Amino acid sequence: MLGKNFERLLFAVVLFYIGFNLKTFYEVFYPNECKNSPKCITAAWKTSDKFQMNLVIYAGQTSKEVYRVNFKSFDIQSGLEEHINVTVPDEVFTNGSAKAEIRIQDSKRNVVFSKTMMMSSYRIPKSKAFNLINDNSTEHKVDANRPITHWLSNIYVAVLNYPITFIMEEVPSELHSVLHVSSVGTAYYYSPVFHVNPQLQSTSDWLEIPVETPLQIKKLALGVTIQPLSLGKFRLRCMLEQTSESLRSLGFKEKDVEDVRSLFTDANIYLLLTTIVISVLHLFFDFLAFKNDIQFWRLTENTAGLSIRTVIWHCLSTSIIFLYLFEERSSLLILVPSGISVLIEYWKLMRMTKVTLTLRGGLSMGTRNKEEQETDQLDAYFMRWLLIFMTPLCISGAIYSLLYMPHRSWYSWILQTAVNGVYAFGFLLMTPQLFINYRLKSVANLPWRALTYKAFNTFIDDFFAFIIKMPTAHRVACFRDDIVFVIYLYQRWLYPVDHTRVNEFGQMGEDSVPMTPASSLSSPELQKPRAGGSSTSIAKSGKVKVK
Repeated sequence: MLGKNFERLLFAVVLFYIGFNLKTFYEVFYPNECKNSPKCITAAWKTSDKFQMNLVIYAGQTSKEVYRVNFKSFDIQSGLEEHINVTVPDEVFTNGSAKAEIRIQDSKRNVVFSKTMMMSSYRIPKSKAFNLINDNSTEHKVDANRPITHWLSNIYVAVLNYPITFIMEEVPSELHSVLHVSSVGTAYYYSPVFHVNPQLQSTSDWLEIPVETPLQIKKLALGVTIQPLSLGKFRLRCMLEQTSESLRSLGFKEKDVEDVRSLFTDANIYLLLTTIVISVLHLFFDFLAFKNDIQFWRLTENTAGLSIRTVIWHCLSTSIIFLYLFEERSSLLILVPSGISVLIEYWKLMRMTKVTLTLRGGLSMGTRNKEEQETDQLDAYFMRWLLIFMTPLCISGAIYSLLYMPHRSWYSWILQTAVNGVYAFGFLLMTPQLFINYRLKSVANLPWRALTYKAFNTFIDDFFAFIIKMPTAHRVACFRDDIVFVIYLYQRWLYPVDHTRVNEFGQMGEDSVPMTPASSLSSPELQKPRAGGSSTSIAKSGKVKVK
């Protein structure tokens, strides 16, 4: 009873947290505007005003000017998008530096925004995939951990697209550095609000500078975009500038910072709010699933009716998936829960095999009782036929991948082959438990509360599969789990649980005291045929017989 009250209290806290965040985001996008007050800060521009952008490229240690361009005029509501080719000196191609100066003027030639930024940066190059059998070139043997010069191929300048009248005392703190205020008499005005920071851009905008480029084509492509943003999106961009620095100081990799940043900058407001709500619910159900899963396995002494091979498969598959996600540099939002799942699955395996580890006694092995051994025989019977079907498919897939698909290394191929087997045929290896349920005509021994919370997260993962960057195989696997859970639900309906018997937590009903689980595969109740069905027993020879 205490556990249920705790879960209800936690759910109420989650709902309050979601409501608080929704209110905060509404205030970010729609703040209070100043009306009829001497302390109002009014925009000194209109959306129809024309502006012009000048761009100057400097290169080398002496900051020599190598390129200058004046773009066509634009208005704040429409923005600007241009693509040019910049001719740069040889030293930029040999680990030299380059920087750009952006200058934006109004129709009266007054400079309203100026910014100098680096156009080159030393970064670790992306490892290139190649055919392990046919490609014998040495270019792939370059040290992948050695930083080389990268060129910023796109410049994004954000601009506030609508004039807001701010209350002087309530100007958002993240806008203090970009809001330039001037006074005329007793009135206060602010210039057009621009913001540019190359560190907020995608890593795909930083391109490797080719060192061995012929002299006649030593030009670098550059895209320039003036991007109009609403106040809320503009504020989020400024907030992310501060948050990104904090995440880097905590040791987050650039790719992890970019994944968090893209959730806020690449989605519209409605998708963003939906993502926040679903993310909180995902963490909530993750916590409850882990809690109830651990509680079930901690209290369960008799594991009859549970597939030990399914648990072993979960250990192997979660380990392979974790290594694959780590190899693919997936987001920490995906990587951390996957790592926790690995630890829990190995702990379950220790409970199933009755292995205990103590500081004094070391490693000790327990013995499985008769009912658990009978479950193992059912498990082995189904798994044998499953492996006969799976093995040639996995081998042929691995050979095809080696011959025709590019990989970064032999380790990458081995990992890719293993994870493809997990993803493509993993749902088949999740079926031994379904088979045991079918032969026993019972689902009473399953941890249904933990399974339910995991199912909620499975459906939430379907949503994340479209908005979070992840490997395609992992995205498809999210939908695979839906199929397995639907079959579990069908079996629960087909084989209803008698709630007067001991449940998965060793309790009768909901409010009774804990009892020792007493389910047995050889009990008369399990041997009794259902109406129109059959019962299952295991002969001394170990073969499955259907009566």
